[in-house]
Amino acid sequence: EDVRRMFQHAYDGYLQHAGNYDELRPLTCDGHDTWGSYSLTLIDALDTLATMGNFTEFRRVHALLIDKMDFNKDINVSVFETNIRILGGLLSAHLLSRRTGVQVETGWPCTGPLLRMAEDVARRLLPAFDTNTGMPYGTVNLRYGVPNGETSVTCTAGVGTFLIEFGTLSRLTGNIIYEEVALQAIYALWERRSSIGLFGNHIDVQSGRWTALDSGIGAGVDSLFEYLVKGAILLNRPELLDLFAEARAPIEKYMRKDDWYVWVGMNKGHVTLPVFQSLESFWPGILSIVGDTAPAMRTMTRYISVWKKYGFLPEFFNIPAGEAAPNREVYPLRPELIESAMYLYRATKNEYLLELGEHMLETIEFSAKTKCGYATIRNVVTHEKENRMESFFLAETTKYLYLLFDEDNFLHNEGEDRHGQLVEDSENNVCIVQAGAYIFNTEAHPMDMSALHCCHNIKEDIYNMIDMQSFSATALFERQSKQRLATQQKWQPQCQQSSKDHFMESPETPAATAGDRDTPSTSMAVDIEVFDEFQQPAAEQLVGNFERIREEREMNRSVQDSTVARNQLTVTDLDEFYQQRRERFSSAEDTLGYVLNFMLNYTMDVTFIRGLQLYDTNISSILGTAAQKDYESRMRSLWQLYALEQQFTINIRLIQRLGLDNFQAGDSEKMRRHLSDILVSLDSLSQPFGSDNETAASDSESHQSQSQGHIQKAIFEALLDYEFSMLNTTAMQEFVHRVYVMGTTETQTFRIQPLLTPAELHTLDVVELEPLEQRELFKYTRRIVDFRKRMSETVDRLQTIMQDLNTAKAETPASVAVPDIAAPDVAQQLQPQLQDQQQQQQLQQDGSVWSQFVQNILRKTQVHRVKFDEAALLEKTRKSLEKHAHKQLTYELFSCRRPAYIEAFAYREYYLETI
Repeated sequence: EDVRRMFQHAYDGYLQHAGNYDELRPLTCDGHDTWGSYSLTLIDALDTLATMGNFTEFRRVHALLIDKMDFNKDINVSVFETNIRILGGLLSAHLLSRRTGVQVETGWPCTGPLLRMAEDVARRLLPAFDTNTGMPYGTVNLRYGVPNGETSVTCTAGVGTFLIEFGTLSRLTGNIIYEEVALQAIYALWERRSSIGLFGNHIDVQSGRWTALDSGIGAGVDSLFEYLVKGAILLNRPELLDLFAEARAPIEKYMRKDDWYVWVGMNKGHVTLPVFQSLESFWPGILSIVGDTAPAMRTMTRYISVWKKYGFLPEFFNIPAGEAAPNREVYPLRPELIESAMYLYRATKNEYLLELGEHMLETIEFSAKTKCGYATIRNVVTHEKENRMESFFLAETTKYLYLLFDEDNFLHNEGEDRHGQLVEDSENNVCIVQAGAYIFNTEAHPMDMSALHCCHNIKEDIYNMIDMQSFSATALFERQSKQRLATQQKWQPQCQQSSKDHFMESPETPAATAGDRDTPSTSMAVDIEVFDEFQQPAAEQLVGNFERIREEREMNRSVQDSTVARNQLTVTDLDEFYQQRRERFSSAEDTLGYVLNFMLNYTMDVTFIRGLQLYDTNISSILGTAAQKDYESRMRSLWQLYALEQQFTINIRLIQRLGLDNFQAGDSEKMRRHLSDILVSLDSLSQPFGSDNETAASDSESHQSQSQGHIQKAIFEALLDYEFSMLNTTAMQEFVHRVYVMGTTETQTFRIQPLLTPAELHTLDVVELEPLEQRELFKYTRRIVDFRKRMSETVDRLQTIMQDLNTAKAETPASVAVPDIAAPDVAQQLQPQLQDQQQQQQLQQDGSVWSQFVQNILRKTQVHRVKFDEAALLEKTRKSLEKHAHKQLTYELFSCRRPAYIEAFAYREYYLETI
């Protein structure tokens, strides 16, 4: 009853002060949006009302959600949080609605308004799973899909925490896509474990590369292990329990230290962070579910000792120091320790856990309560409050506390017949629901196992005699391809002779073999004339383009073929690099040599380069995506990456100096002349920049020479900047430091101590680039200039064409004598022409014909969001899951006294032989 009053106080405060917001701010008694602006706490707390028996309020909120809630909003939301809180809350409320007295639809639990709402939410999350690996993005827009520029890096838990919600939705609706994308995400993580079987903390969902290599059971990883166990039970998938057992072995080997669990490196298992995180408190509860209560209780005792020390659990607790970690003393009313206490008490009936629950209830009531709710504890040492009440306080913390003390709650039922309710819509739809055996998702939303079987039995088993795979898009495509191939093999051109007449044996030559007889000659020569868009011969230009492309490819191939020894950079190497000081080297040249050798020695793989995103955002916005692809194209040494980055920098600087990033010209002729000058200057890089140019620039008769002089000066300055950057050890140190910061979990940066002073840098000899190297250096600028020059030429040509058309239209037969008797008819015929002339004049007044044409083109080429293809995602996911399909299972996860229940249970394609 104390827990019920606690919940009611916080719930009433939310309704009164923050009902239209996601969460309550309990110190100022107002609300704020946190995860999506969709009344998060209201949905998250709905099944807690049913748990505590407040059916009246449940029915009121149930009706309110149906009438008011709409998820078609242009907002970016967390895929992980929306799944566990919103989707999980809607599904559990749907499954509990009949128990609370809601008048359910015919066909419930396989249909219902909250179920449709849940599927609507899930469909809006599905685009996040359309990645190269099947692992989802971390953010999605509820209306438009994955936002442009969204990072592909997400935490491990954000990948592996969908199976409970998506599996439940698939079993209730009969749409398999949700369960399969959730499974594929887990298997994609599983394939990328380290050689010792550990998972990292963050991963790139497009490349599959780990970006944070710390491994633990806490923040960023925790619910992956939870869903392996709970998903195996809920969906009757024993293979997931096998995965958990295999994943647990290295956890026990490398992380467990005196019944604590610490953080280690995923590749070698060495301790990296000897701390206990409050999120790790779920682990004893999971161990109790799989039956290992003894080690669970020992670890639970460790965690309880921290609670008793502070009255709460800090986010981070330094185990060697025995105190809360600095700046991590916050306790946001988390439920994990209470959750484990509830599970362990159900398994052991140890009353010590009831005493723990009572102590937790008292400390929260004493230190966190405010006039309108319960506040986050900012510091567990001082018990200072923070102005936030997370929605999980009402969804999880109070629920688990209530279930710890309420031993007869319906959620504790174990599936006995006496607790179930018969659902009988027809002779073919008879099943039992609400018998118990509820499985909680990671937000404490309970899922009814019996309801899942009931709906799946209806919507899937009717197809058990049909080979549905033969009607898949892939199967249909393969059959059509075979038919086309067979047709092509039968076809023969009319001019082709039969093989026996085509080949004549000569007395001087040996007889042809049977294989030769069946292979007619197909050689022929064809003359082709090539014209450009102006109907002018373009063969020479085409051949020239071919030659230029061939030269560029040969140069790229020579660069690609240059062997780069694989020597992956480690944190130890970086630490050694940072420890170097100027006094250790005899001269500035020796210092430069050390830095260059270090950067030449260590390499980065393609996936690592992509994950770090070392390139500046201007690469894509100014130089284009081709430059970004060049940067990420292959494994490179640190030196090669640094040199390429400097090349990008001076190209961007040159483009900005020449005004090409936002070029404004009075007319197309001026633009084309300026761009031609730039191309001429770029092509004459091998010529020295000296007095000849200055003399030409001083000639008052040639404005073009002055322009070229300005351009050549900008190019020369950019070239000098690049040559100097090739010996700027300070810039190299800064580049290596960026690699260190982006490739590790370090949050604090340190000040770099330059190895060489600016004065010493200027004493080093600058190596001048060869003409071919200079040309390659400015290839991105040349590419942009050449494109704009061709566009300018196209402008001139189109304007000429349009002017010719206007002139032709202007020459109307106005001077032709027309009989008066025909004047009305002729005037009527000439009316459209006059209207056309007026429109052309209006266009010329408003702007050139070309500007109108460009506007039309732009309207047609505006970026439209790509429509998400659910069928394509399903097909891709099924292909990925084929290698994980279990051909034979030697056991079942659970059994039932009713044989018919097992015979019709779950997905027959996975359990056919066992059944």
